[in-house]
Formats: sequence, structure tokens, C-alpha cells
Amino acid sequence: MSPTPTARARPARSPLHGGRFGLFAVLPFVLFMLVFAVYPLVQVVRMALSDVQIQGGRFLWDFGTLANFARMFDDALAMSSAVTTVIFILATVPLTLVLGTLLAVLVDRSALFGPIARNLALWPAVVAPVVVSLIWLLILSPTVGVLNKALIDLGLPAQGWLGSEVGAMASIILVDVWHWTPVVFLLVYTALKGIDDQILEAARVDGANERQIFWRVVLPLLAPALGAAALIRLVMGVKAFDEMYLLTRGGPGDATTLVSLHIRNVFFDRLELGYGAAFSLVVVVAVIAGLLVALAVRRTVRHSGAAS
Repeated sequence: MSPTPTARARPARSPLHGGRFGLFAVLPFVLFMLVFAVYPLVQVVRMALSDVQIQGGRFLWDFGTLANFARMFDDALAMSSAVTTVIFILATVPLTLVLGTLLAVLVDRSALFGPIARNLALWPAVVAPVVVSLIWLLILSPTVGVLNKALIDLGLPAQGWLGSEVGAMASIILVDVWHWTPVVFLLVYTALKGIDDQILEAARVDGANERQIFWRVVLPLLAPALGAAALIRLVMGVKAFDEMYLLTRGGPGDATTLVSLHIRNVFFDRLELGYGAAFSLVVVVAVIAGLLVALAVRRTVRHSGAAS
């Protein structure tokens, strides 16, 4: 007796799909997310909605208050740190995008020095932030800094690069751009290497010069990489902490106090755990909202470009 059509059509079940194997395969990831993502987030939300005090080495929770969120609008330093962070991001993100793209194009077109330049361009990104801070402190220090010694040797007055509000802000922007431009360079350079040479040759056959090819062909093809780099730099700008803390400690005054520094001060110096958690939660929500808006704009631009 021949097997029924249903029996013949049923494929053999692979032991690698479904069942217990599928459950055990995702279990480590689920446990990792529960321990290192979900649980800390729940605790931060709980702390943000509580008045947390430390007494006798124990946490005392007074749950069920929104006062921590209301305090942010009365905290002048919280508002100024948010403004300072926005200024910092608006300066560092475009600069790293432009410099990283320019560096990638130059390295891509340099047949002789390309490999050497590629390795040198990546060097700042692999250096630890503490080492970066030490390097730039030795350059910008008003007393032992190489830059001021060079100015004195030229007969020019020494400058307090880290002592004035404008100078300190410009200095941390410079350090951040120097440190993280290689990240943009790597993303853009990889995208450049993925462009089909036939596309560029077709543009040259049509009579386009190198400048037109870059602006009308290469740059649109680099748009996804540039968008990804911008999103990464946006998140990194909000998280920026090491160099600013080691170089200026948020000073002079509060001129370079970013939200990361302010949160650190609230948590560890003032021990206002509930308020620090509330401020951290608002920053996280603001970053997620900014990323969603950026992704929506990117998707709209991509669809409009495909339609045209």
C-alpha cells in the first residue's frame, strides 16, 4: 500500500530546528538580556520613582513619587548640562563626519601611501581614553603643555587652553574629534571599497568630471554609511565622559559639564540616587527618540530617492 499524499509531502524534521534545541539556543541570549538589560532598566525605573536614601549601609526606598522628574526643571545645572551636550554634539558629529569622509577619500585614492595611512588613521580610535586624555593634557596644559612652550619659544604669550570657558569647550571638542574621527573613516572607507567601479566608469563615459562624480555619484552611495556613522556618533556624544572628566572635570565652572558628568556627580558626589536615576532615564528616552526620528528621516530620504 502506497503512502498517502500527506505522508509523502511531510518533510523530515531537522533536529536543529524547533523543539528543545531552539529553546536552548536562545536561552543564553535571553538570560544575558534579563540580567544585564531588563533587570537594570527595571531597577532604574524603580529608583527614578522613589526617594532612595542610604542609611547604615542599606538602601531605604520610598516608592511612588514623581518628584525626581519635577526636580530636573528646577535644576539649573541639569538644564545647562543638557544645553552643553547639545552644543557638543552639534560640533563634534558634523566635524567627524566631514573629516572622516575626507580622510577616507584621500586614503582610497592614494595608491602609494594608502596602506600606511589607513593604519595610522585608525590609531587614535584604539587608544584608551585615559591615554588620550594624558596625551592632550601634555599638549594643552598651561604649565607643562607642549603647545604653550612652542608659543613662548616664538615670543607669543601662553594661553590657558583649559582655563577659559570657550577654550575648554573648544579643547574637549578637538580631543573628541581627534579620538573618534577614525570610526567614521572606517565606516566610510569600507563603503567606498564596496562601490562598483563600473558605476564610476559609466559616469566618466557620460562626461562627468571627478568633482561631479563625487557629489552626484559617490556621496549618494555613501549616504547609508554616513547615516550609520552619524547615529553612532550621536550616541557616543551623549555618552562622552572620560576625556572631559580627566581634562576639565566639567570646568571651568560648569562650562564643560555634559549630561554624563552631571549624572556622575549626582550619583556619586551628592548620593541623590533617585534623582540621578530619573535624569538618566530621561536622557535614555531622549536618545531613543532622537534615534527614531533620525531613522524615520533616513527612511523617508531613501524612499524619496528611490522614487525619483
